[in-house]
Amino acid sequence: MSVSDAHIPYSKNMDKKLQNLLNKDNCYFIHYASDGFYNGSSPAPRISCIVIYNLKTDKGYRFLINDHTDSNSLEQAEKLTLENFKMVFDKIPNVSFIHWGMNNNGFGFIAIQARAKDLGIDLPIPDNDHLFDLSSYVAYVTEKRLSIKQILWFNSLLIGNDYLDGKTEAEYFNKGKFEEIYNSVDLKVRGFAKVAKLVLENKFKTNAPNDLTKEERRQQTREIEKAREKMLNDIMENNRKIQAYNRRVMAQMENFEPEYIEDHHLFLFDFDHPWLSLFFNWFANR
Repeated sequence: MSVSDAHIPYSKNMDKKLQNLLNKDNCYFIHYASDGFYNGSSPAPRISCIVIYNLKTDKGYRFLINDHTDSNSLEQAEKLTLENFKMVFDKIPNVSFIHWGMNNNGFGFIAIQARAKDLGIDLPIPDNDHLFDLSSYVAYVTEKRLSIKQILWFNSLLIGNDYLDGKTEAEYFNKGKFEEIYNSVDLKVRGFAKVAKLVLENKFKTNAPNDLTKEERRQQTREIEKAREKMLNDIMENNRKIQAYNRRVMAQMENFEPEYIEDHHLFLFDFDHPWLSLFFNWFANR
């Protein structure tokens, strides 16, 4: 069975699978935004943002086109965004994703892969053993087909004004409102993580809640702002490590004879930073 199947039947055994995934360091909730639906033709819809988040480690990553637009064209920035996302599959062996309806042809992994191909990137997609469709699971346990906005609203997770529907996210691409798109996608991803826990704990609500107090809304806003600040700090720290590592590598390269570098593949390895080493060697020898 491939990821293109429109529906994967779920049973009570999926409770155990979901719980197991939530306990893994290599399982992430995922969502993305693009400027339209994929209809099988080329070029595929442009990707503006992908966000992944691990509930166990409380660590997330964003792949946002706006992070690469300073000195690049929009298309080049998008390519860099998808190249960075591809590194997830190299850095996180056997990565799994919990998603919301991303196993169909018009929206999801197939669309992301098609857009990557348009930009010259060979992007893998996980098989069904490494995917979990939260939308189908919620529909199974609640006997209701709920939208993203409904699950967030019903469970008091529709925080602030960050939520955007898919149509608005697509419109915002052409307006260059990429940070607003990221805020929306990030809200959804973190909402999915909380929904998964609520379902397993039999606390998931399927009806509209009573209005929250102003203080409750302020507290929710503070929590999501704190989570986003943590993610950005993690990204900045990772960038600092990469820059420091690159400086050390360049210093080592000065001791190599030009003829040796020209005729042989260069391979350097730093045991303190194995993933950075692998990334450098891939870049240097591609």
